[in-house]
Amino acid sequence: MFHVEQKKTNIKVVDHFLTKEIFVLSKTDIPGMLRTTPFPTEKQIGKYYNSKQYTSHNSSQKNIFSFFYRLLRSLNFWFKCSFLDKKKINANILDFGSGEGYFINKIKPEGFCVFGVDPFLPDLSKNIFHSLYNDSLSVKRFQHITAWHSLEHVHDVDKTVHRFFELLEDHGTVIVAVPNHQSFDAQYYRDKWAAYDVPRHLWHFDKEAIKSFFSSRGFSFISSSPMLLDAYYVSLLSEKNNNSKFKILRAIIIGTFSNVKAFFTKQYSSNVFVFKKTNTNI
Repeated sequence: MFHVEQKKTNIKVVDHFLTKEIFVLSKTDIPGMLRTTPFPTEKQIGKYYNSKQYTSHNSSQKNIFSFFYRLLRSLNFWFKCSFLDKKKINANILDFGSGEGYFINKIKPEGFCVFGVDPFLPDLSKNIFHSLYNDSLSVKRFQHITAWHSLEHVHDVDKTVHRFFELLEDHGTVIVAVPNHQSFDAQYYRDKWAAYDVPRHLWHFDKEAIKSFFSSRGFSFISSSPMLLDAYYVSLLSEKNNNSKFKILRAIIIGTFSNVKAFFTKQYSSNVFVFKKTNTNI
């Protein structure tokens, strides 16, 4: 497990969503990878999710943020599907951080055998589990494991990625989406940037950090693609943190500027990375 340096960034971040507690982003020994400090234990973290307003666990709410969350989730669905190999009939797909099961339930009619894991929810059905170590998963090997904005939530990210490695078939792929703290919208909103989302987001990556992390753990980097719509949703939530007027208009402007600037810098608000299991001796 990598260590945390004593030297800290200059960014103090408030839990704008729930408790208003203050956290600091600390450097790790992987350049570009930050750790939320203080680091809540697994017993402590539950209280930071204990709200009906937490959208990914309760997307049926009736407010503007939930509306845009559902809209962008729907628009992003086919984009996410493009990373799956539809030529493999009855391929096993595991979605880590599946929440209510939206993604796996949507792709099931495409002919995939789908399973989900969400450590912050109890076993929800015969194919959505609380743990990666559920017996029903241990006997399977997966062609794809997806982690849509979930890896940053786990306490032991090293152990989690190692478990991905164990559950994948040889040359299977991990498809992971994470926010990028080097994006324009992150730099613009600074401590109000919604994708910091401390302390629910325990880890924070830039593009090189996530590639370095997986590459040193038996995976080879295949490709990355921007999630363009995320810049708008994150900007909208950040405007909420700023208590801004004209939140939607400002979010559209900042989100658009972030994407246009990233066209040249390649520092998009959020990216999807594809990694292939290559070192089978780990």
